[in-house]
Amino acid sequence: MTMQNASRAQQRLCDRGFDIAVDGDFGPISHAALISFVGRKRSISRLRLALGGAMAREFPKVGLERPLRLAHALGQQSAETGGFGSLVESLNYSVAGLRATFSRSRISNADVQRLGRKPGERALSTDRQRQIANIVYGGSFGRDNLGNTQEGVGWRYRGRGVKQLTGRYNYTTHADTLKLPIVEHPELLEDPLQGVRAACHFWDSRGCNALADRDDLIGLTRRINGGTNGLAQRRDAMERAKAILVS
Repeated sequence: MTMQNASRAQQRLCDRGFDIAVDGDFGPISHAALISFVGRKRSISRLRLALGGAMAREFPKVGLERPLRLAHALGQQSAETGGFGSLVESLNYSVAGLRATFSRSRISNADVQRLGRKPGERALSTDRQRQIANIVYGGSFGRDNLGNTQEGVGWRYRGRGVKQLTGRYNYTTHADTLKLPIVEHPELLEDPLQGVRAACHFWDSRGCNALADRDDLIGLTRRINGGTNGLAQRRDAMERAKAILVS
C-alpha cells in the first residue's frame, strides 16, 4: 500500500523492535507490526498477521492510507478489540467493570452483582456472559438502538470484527454491502478479512474520515461507540499510532 512517509513509519517500527523491511511498501507485515505496537503487543500473532493482510487490502478503498486517518481508525479499533487480540466481544466483566460500562437503565445493580465477576473468581462462564449480553443489548435500548426486537438475541449479535459491529440492525445493514449472510451466520465476522471489511464499510458509511481529518477524537468516538466508553484507551492507542505515522 502506498502511504505518505511509509519508509519513516517502517523505520520507527524497526526501532521499536519489529523486524520488518524498510522499503516504502506499507503492506501486510508493516500493518501487522503497526497494530501490534498500537495494541501494546511485543510480537506479531497469527491473528494480527491476518489482520495486517486484510488491512493492506481493504483500507485504501476507504481512504485509510492517509496517516492521520489511519492513526484514528487504529486507535478506535485497538480499543474495541483489546489491542487486536480478539474479533469477538468478551463480556467477562467484573462487578465494577460492568457497572462502569453500562448505565442503570441498561442493567440493574442487582443483575450487576448477580452476573459480574467477583474478586478471585475466574473468567465468567459462557452462560453468564450470555445473560449479560441479552440484558445490556436487549430491552428497550436494544429494540430502539440496535434492532434487537426479539428476546435473547443480544448475545447472538454481540460485537464482532475490528469495529465490533453490534446489534441485529447493524448486521442487517452490512449484510447486503458485504454480500455475506451475517444475519443468519454472525460468526462470519470473526474472520479477519470479513471483520476488516465490515469495519471499513462502517467507517465509510458513517463519514468517519471527516472527523479523523479534523483530529476529533471525541466526535469520532461518539460516532463509532455511541458514547465515550473507553475514551482513555482510544486516546492512548491513537497516540501510539500517531507516534509511528504522523509525528
